[in-house]
Amino acid sequence: DMTPQQKFAATRSELSACLIERDAEIDMILTAMVAGEHALLVGPPGTAKSMLSDAVTGWIGGHKFSILMTKFTTPDEVFGPVSLAGLKADVYRRIVTGKLPEAEVAFLDEVWKSSSAILNTLLTILNERVYHNDGTVIHCPLKLCVAASNEWPGDQEGGRELGALFDRFLLRKAVRPIATERGLDRLLWAPVEPRLSTTLTPEELTQANAEASVLPWTEAAKAAFVDILRTAKQEGIVPGDRRCRKSVGVAQAFA
Repeated sequence: DMTPQQKFAATRSELSACLIERDAEIDMILTAMVAGEHALLVGPPGTAKSMLSDAVTGWIGGHKFSILMTKFTTPDEVFGPVSLAGLKADVYRRIVTGKLPEAEVAFLDEVWKSSSAILNTLLTILNERVYHNDGTVIHCPLKLCVAASNEWPGDQEGGRELGALFDRFLLRKAVRPIATERGLDRLLWAPVEPRLSTTLTPEELTQANAEASVLPWTEAAKAAFVDILRTAKQEGIVPGDRRCRKSVGVAQAFA
């Protein structure tokens, strides 16, 4: 039997073998899983964002939720339709079956396109893992949310709300088109679909979270980590306190 760590290693190499020039993106999403954080991929269409997300979300067992957001997407499509029986009883309750509040893994494509009504509720699900359904608190089993977009937030309306949601994605990466001749050659003449030899249960993911969170830090590693933060600050990169604190868990998850 393989340990969760061995399964992560196998999946990392299998994804790397078929997704061209996407090693950093693969590492980021697998690390987000182990850290219990969410990941954002930003890049032009056709840069394998969905392919990578589909492969990883397909690898984990449990309930999945996937949606392509547009400005016309309604809360019903994300959180479930309002119960007609409830309305008759003067209760505004949603039926969340098969929707985001029940998902263990979620993929939100074009996430910034969603409306204020969706954004504010998304924040609570991503951060607190809860959904307020007409006075009832639903605890969401969400383990990983991967979001994708063709643009960074701020290029659209509703900048402040988007900023709050943007902050919930601890790991973020710009995805660039294939840059090398060798990569282009593989893309044109030897494309390979991701095929993963293992599956990961939600319980194994919980085990991986727990094992990563107790990995010890050496004094040298702590000093290097603080040095990175200091250097970043000198370059005008000043992450918030929460992001600094959570980065410790991300380093353990990657290790």
